[in-house]
Amino acid sequence: MGVVTSTVSPVVSSTVLSTLLGAGDEAGVWYDPSDLDTLFQDAAGTTPVTTAGQPVGLIMDKSGNGNHATQPTAAKRPTYQTDGTLHWLAFDGVDDALEIPNSAFNFTGDQAVFVAANHNTGTGGSIYLMGGNDKGYLFVTSGATQKMRFIPVNTTSGAISTSVIGTAPIVFGGTWDRTSGDMSLRENGAAYVASKAPADVVVPVVTYLGAGNPAGASWNGNIYGMVARGTLLTPSETANVENDLAAKSGVTL
Repeated sequence: MGVVTSTVSPVVSSTVLSTLLGAGDEAGVWYDPSDLDTLFQDAAGTTPVTTAGQPVGLIMDKSGNGNHATQPTAAKRPTYQTDGTLHWLAFDGVDDALEIPNSAFNFTGDQAVFVAANHNTGTGGSIYLMGGNDKGYLFVTSGATQKMRFIPVNTTSGAISTSVIGTAPIVFGGTWDRTSGDMSLRENGAAYVASKAPADVVVPVVTYLGAGNPAGASWNGNIYGMVARGTLLTPSETANVENDLAAKSGVTL
């Protein structure tokens, strides 16, 4: 893909996050819709996104690991939107999705995943899914109250948020220690659910940003950024990631 050598503009905490996520030496991903240098209207990366309302067929991974997310089908591409200050990808809740390479995730080790998002309407939808049959690393609205749910492995075990996710953005984080089974769901800079999940495995399947699969569980709302790493983060690293996502989504931690 010819876009992998494209430069990216400095953004909030860019140096910190680039160092944190490594440069090709571990599983990880960093998607930042506020950086227009990483957005393209087509999956091949030949037509840049320059203004609000344009489709996004490619968002480049800024972690250095080359895990760029793409959508070859024009009708299934989210759109880039901005209010002049904040920037996001808008997903229609029908079929919008960007495919994430499986190399972005560690299927046999720890996980730390963070995202800033809001949800517009509907009874379901996945921000991302890694694993078959809606089991795996997952952020998804759950039930009529539209709370966020983090399921770290192929099991029904999971953590559900206290706050209802609606039109106001929230910074969510999910962490899981495979050895101990310790699982935490974070919301706006604080961990409020801590529990256990079994040391199960996740079967690698196609992973999508904004959907559980290409035809279902589609996200109806906005995603302001996503950061994932295949190892756990220190408290200071966690704060760096959450502060960056909060700044990008207008959330006060």
